[in-house]
Amino acid sequence: MKEGITQQYSKTIDTDNTSKARVYRQLQGTWVNIQSPASTLTFEAKKVVNSFDGIAVKKNLGFSIQDSCAGTNFKDTPIEKDKYIVTISDTPECYYIVTLDKENLILGFWGIEEPLRFKKKTENL
Repeated sequence: MKEGITQQYSKTIDTDNTSKARVYRQLQGTWVNIQSPASTLTFEAKKVVNSFDGIAVKKNLGFSIQDSCAGTNFKDTPIEKDKYIVTISDTPECYYIVTLDKENLILGFWGIEEPLRFKKKTENL
């Protein structure tokens, strides 16, 4: 009995605990811009909605987690595993994940010096 559980557990780790899967999981939900609280990003599955004052500015943009900004206007970014959020659109944007944990999301945007800082929105806000 014990052996079956261990085997099943190791299979789960292989598929779910890649750093890419972990990044997707941690991003899910709504993040509030600290410098501009009316601005939010909501990640749902592999789509992101950029809202301002509750109104979607860019909605249902596909995004992927990548190792660089390849495929965007910012091709010369250093390669770092699963550190970039690249939006899928006519003009793809690329964000560098500076920090991502349960409560904080800090994104660097190429060409803008000041990082974008977000706090995870909780239900009681």
